Amino acid sequence: MTQAGKASLARRLAAVAGALAVGIMGLAGASLAANATEIPVTGVGNIEPAKKTSLSIHKYDGNPSQEPGDGSKLDDVSGLGNPLKGVEFTITPVTDKGDDEINLHTPEGWDLIDGIKAEDVTAPGSVYKLGSPATVVTTDENGVGKLADGTVPVLPHGLYLVTETGYGDNTIKTPTDPFLVTLPLPQGNGKWLYDVHAYPKNAVDKTVPTKEVKDPTDGVTIGSTVQWTIKAPVQPNKPGAITSFVISDKLDPRLAFKDLTVEGFAEGTDYTVAVDDATNTVTITFVTGQPDVGVNKLKAGDLVTVTLNTTVESLGNGVIPNEALVFTNGGDGKATTKPTSNWGPLEVLKYAKGDKAKTLAGAEFAVYASQADAAAGTHAVGTFATGADGKGSIVLFVGNDSDTSEVYYLKETKAPAGYVLDDRVREVTVKAGAAATEVYEIDNVQQDHPNLPLTGAAGTVLMTVGGLTLVLVGAGAYALARRRSAR
Repeated sequence: MTQAGKASLARRLAAVAGALAVGIMGLAGASLAANATEIPVTGVGNIEPAKKTSLSIHKYDGNPSQEPGDGSKLDDVSGLGNPLKGVEFTITPVTDKGDDEINLHTPEGWDLIDGIKAEDVTAPGSVYKLGSPATVVTTDENGVGKLADGTVPVLPHGLYLVTETGYGDNTIKTPTDPFLVTLPLPQGNGKWLYDVHAYPKNAVDKTVPTKEVKDPTDGVTIGSTVQWTIKAPVQPNKPGAITSFVISDKLDPRLAFKDLTVEGFAEGTDYTVAVDDATNTVTITFVTGQPDVGVNKLKAGDLVTVTLNTTVESLGNGVIPNEALVFTNGGDGKATTKPTSNWGPLEVLKYAKGDKAKTLAGAEFAVYASQADAAAGTHAVGTFATGADGKGSIVLFVGNDSDTSEVYYLKETKAPAGYVLDDRVREVTVKAGAAATEVYEIDNVQQDHPNLPLTGAAGTVLMTVGGLTLVLVGAGAYALARRRSAR
């Protein structure tokens, strides 16, 4: 090969080598670019990709602070309020903005979430996409959100949307707004927090369903009407609209349902009433699915007032309790307080004076609420009569709740035939119970009989003769004495 040919070949080989070098460099550059998201840059101030991150949610009652937390754990929680048990939070990853992945190991990922707010993610038609799986935690007795196994969730690095999704048995007045958190959480000055703590607070409605009972409205004996008042707060167990509202009142077997009203609402339009005779349960159900009526007139925190009338039909043990259950959006009902209407028997034993074994039937008595009424014989609250065993009784109202005794006034209004009426006013105390704590023993004196004529008999004749003899003897003695004095 000539010298010129050798030179030409060398140039060609050099050109090929250069082209290969450029190609190799291009491929290397492309490969580096492609793997930029997979090969993190590490340094003292960089995120540690392999370090695990966790999110602890602490729930307390009270008004939220205006100063956001920094994600660190608080050593002193004494001023936060009371921990709330049973509150549910759902933690959902935010994975993309449009077609771009949110990867916190890249600067591009942080650029995608610069200035982001929770409402940007939750708004309809949002460009942000939510991933799966969502993690659900429920607060324990210390108010800390835990998984079903009792641990705090350990989650991959990323951006998360935290939403309050259940209240448990708490009545939340101001739900926690959804919030965003990154794992890890930047702290400034090149610091990163890998175990993040959030302290959302709620104003809690501590109103509990209540039930109160009033004195009988139309008498104080069996058969009287007793009025119960239910105050039922509308307390949803999770955020959102009111979808159903039901009040269920299982009456004591000694009570019979009479009627009811719901203040500010119309039966048939806003609510229906059903009575289950088998269980003696009255159910008030607010109408659903119609605008401006029923549940659509309710909002969280409202207080629904029900006035329910019942008839007392029997005594039993003398203490008649009653409570209701309030259901907002289904779930377990919240029980009202349990008031009692208290009743007791007044019992009398009637017998002939001098012999308690001689019991008297047919004595009639009246009971009065005041001594003045008893003295005047007006406004009797009840009457009863004695039977063959001399006993008579009546059941009377004695009070509500802890009031278990009442003073009445007793007066006999008719004596048994052949006996003198005892119209004294007696103060008597009636106590709640199945049996009278004291039997009032009242005797009657028999009537006097008319005067009978003198009874004629031999003894009477002898007495008459004897009397005449004495008269004659006396006359003779007198005459003899006169003759002697004349001498």
